[in-house]
Amino acid sequence: MSLSEKVRVRLQLIDERLARLRSERDRLAARASQTERRRQTRRKIVIGGTVLTAVEHEGVPALRSHADLLKWLDIQLTRPHDREVFELAARRPAAAATF
Repeated sequence: MSLSEKVRVRLQLIDERLARLRSERDRLAARASQTERRRQTRRKIVIGGTVLTAVEHEGVPALRSHADLLKWLDIQLTRPHDREVFELAARRPAAAATF
């Protein structure tokens, strides 16, 4: 095998590897995008359910900012899975009453 053939084969191998890496990068980017869309959809569902529950019971306070919304959700949400979606700290179980 001549030197130019070796170089050509090496370039072809590098091109194939580069194509595989680009394909893997695209798959990972698509997966990350899909995961974020799912989280966003979950947030919307949780907010909607929380608002509907509040309307039926005590009403919804005026929420003028994202921070106000998060503060209100921190009070309203009790399920760990719901709190996780908004990156709220897990609630500690209520202490049992001692007599």
